[in-house]
Amino acid sequence: MRVKPSPPGLRLITIYKFTKAVLQVTAAVLLFYGAAHGLNARLAEFAEKLREHAVHAWSNVFAAALLRFTHSRHSLSFTAYALLADAALSSVEGWALSRGYTWGEWLVVGTTAALIPFEIRALFHHLRVGRVVLLVLNVVIVGYLIMNIRLRRREARPLEVRQPFPRGSADSAK
Repeated sequence: MRVKPSPPGLRLITIYKFTKAVLQVTAAVLLFYGAAHGLNARLAEFAEKLREHAVHAWSNVFAAALLRFTHSRHSLSFTAYALLADAALSSVEGWALSRGYTWGEWLVVGTTAALIPFEIRALFHHLRVGRVVLLVLNVVIVGYLIMNIRLRRREARPLEVRQPFPRGSADSAK
């Protein structure tokens, strides 16, 4: 029995999910290590110096964001745990897609589509090229997966079901 290869778009999404998971686990490990070795205090100090000596608006925005991030003592650990949770979800999504499970495609559709309203809201607050690219990419992924699922459903239906007129009707005799 030959297994039908998955479409290139599905393979790309699977590779993306696994790559994202690996990078998130790596970042989480680095954050846990940094939290245990005083990275939070060093980041706060760096942000203060950057704010004092910055001349560009983007560096002041970055310094302010970094100060807000390092304000909490547990921000690094919290971020690391969030990265691990998202890495676990991305791994499950990638595994399900690589195995060809339709529920895996629906899982990716659901989790990706659920974030689209938040991305749109973020665009209304601050229009940025990166946010636009992320929104477009997520909409394309959701649309592609839904089309892929519908196409497979259509191919799996028996021929009688696909016919526009039922057997024995006046229109089918023509």
